[in-house]
Amino acid sequence: MNKKIIYGFLLVAFAVVGCKSGENKEVTVEPEQSVSVAKDSVVAVEKTEASVEMVDSTKLTDNADKKSYEKVIIDTLIDGIKFKRYYFDIRTDELADETMLVLPVDGNADANKKIIDRLLDDYSFDSDSIQQQLEAQFDAYASGNFAEEGDDYHESELLVYPLAVVEKKYVSYMLHSSLFWPSEQNHPQWADVYFMFDLNTGEIILQDDIFDASAENRQAVGVKIHDELVKFAGNEEDIFAEAGAELLNASFVFDDKGMTFFYQPYEVGPYMLGEPEVHLSKEWLEPYLKKDGILYDYWFKN
Repeated sequence: MNKKIIYGFLLVAFAVVGCKSGENKEVTVEPEQSVSVAKDSVVAVEKTEASVEMVDSTKLTDNADKKSYEKVIIDTLIDGIKFKRYYFDIRTDELADETMLVLPVDGNADANKKIIDRLLDDYSFDSDSIQQQLEAQFDAYASGNFAEEGDDYHESELLVYPLAVVEKKYVSYMLHSSLFWPSEQNHPQWADVYFMFDLNTGEIILQDDIFDASAENRQAVGVKIHDELVKFAGNEEDIFAEAGAELLNASFVFDDKGMTFFYQPYEVGPYMLGEPEVHLSKEWLEPYLKKDGILYDYWFKN
């Protein structure tokens, strides 16, 4: 993948606030087409047998049994919702490039397009021709037409996939991008960006859809998050973010038990803290929720 494009991926990722799920969901994978390309060939194609494989969400990023060149296009069912998974992996002496996009194809086509555009628009993909773009990139790599003059060995990843489907109404997404140039860097640059969408409308879910608008209530939630971050760090000195409503970001997921906020490295504390996370139970959150909002309706009206 072009070096400038990869750096652009990381800049966008660091500019967008997101969330991460700690829950592994069972996934049903129905293989549709799998393509393995030998190192010296662009044309080797292998059809898979019709079967159903049961895995959990962590298997989507399992690094076992990597091939030098691998292209996979399959249908994936997550909690009864159909997604299309595009997986392209190149591993040579010059680079290691892994791209995986798992995108919604079930239900409302307009909603699916909104979700895909929101996830990929900043990454130079056209939602109407994603497969063609990915295959063109893969074929260029497989034929050796990828290197830029002066490029050293490098590793890059772009992984975009759903973490969980909630009540067949909402979906949480993770976008992971990373870049490592061993000749120039001591460790990889990476970012995890998370989104939560309404599957029926395609709209991204934000804190304004969940929390009461009063400054007092949002301040109270922010103070609670700060207290939990201090517990996470083990001391207050390692949390340089101030207690308050600013700690309510778009970095969250929810399930039937509560809501979890996630923070990027350096967002609330030093790099050594990694990605701090704070879970708040639905019982604790109830007084601070918007009474006609998404979570109050999901947790307390059903």
